[in-house]
Amino acid sequence: MISMQNMKYIVEIAKHHSISAAAKSLFVSQSTLSTAVRDVEQQLGISIFKRNNRGIEVTFEGQDFLNHAKDIVEQSEYLERRYKHRKTVPMRFSVSTQRLPFSVMSFIQIIEDLELRHYDIAIRECPTHEVIHDVASRRSELGILCINEHYLNTMQKLLDSSNLSFYELGQLTTYVFLRKKHPLSGNTSLTLDMLREYPFVTYDQGEDSMMHFSEEILFNEIWDKNIHVIDRCSKIALVRGTNCFSIGPDLTNSDADRMHSNMSEVRAIRLLDNDQRLHAGYILRNEHSLSAIGEKYIKVLTEKIKAFEKWD
Repeated sequence: MISMQNMKYIVEIAKHHSISAAAKSLFVSQSTLSTAVRDVEQQLGISIFKRNNRGIEVTFEGQDFLNHAKDIVEQSEYLERRYKHRKTVPMRFSVSTQRLPFSVMSFIQIIEDLELRHYDIAIRECPTHEVIHDVASRRSELGILCINEHYLNTMQKLLDSSNLSFYELGQLTTYVFLRKKHPLSGNTSLTLDMLREYPFVTYDQGEDSMMHFSEEILFNEIWDKNIHVIDRCSKIALVRGTNCFSIGPDLTNSDADRMHSNMSEVRAIRLLDNDQRLHAGYILRNEHSLSAIGEKYIKVLTEKIKAFEKWD
């Protein structure tokens, strides 16, 4: 195995294009550096440097090695700086989620239950493809998704390719969300034909706008009036302030009534001509076991989702 020390030596030699200059910079002997280079070259079966009239030149194989070695050395130095002077290491947890209010409410609850002096936790509301990328790249421990049942198989294949698994916690009914001032707010149920003349507010999935990434049900026909937003706050503001409507399993009523005194609350009305259910759950890397706080979060999230199922 290549030692971190030898990688640091080789990176420094390449930086100075000279063993003698690197030795002075590192306060070690030239023979120490020469031995480090020779050991690594023998382990890998490559030549990292070659001598010329101007000193030392990096070979093609050596450049490829250095591209990786520099990243490893930089990460090592970052970790040393991050932890060297800390007496305690804070507990860490991160979750990425589609723009789902019950995900955020669950996060709020575990914060209230934490009895630690130090912690460093995060929640990211983002498009579906970013949720998947965050968990696959270890940026987040968990990813929270609502998957349209028509695309469960497609999504599962995508998750398999990223070494991820989906764990279902419940199935949610789709509702129409509109303000109480809306002309249709007096109805106990709605159809798509009744909604057709009104603007539909939907989440933008960015460049990866494939159908199976949608956080809402999908219409077979093209809608005449569409408004795309990237965050839940904009969606709530549009629904509260105009005759737009939104569709999904949940849309939190904003409690900022003092700021929106001229607006009414948001109503949730069942959508009749739709048999699509959203499968709510979480994604996890296959080799990863839930942390203690991850288990607490999933327990709270499950309770929130089950409460929605009872409401249905």
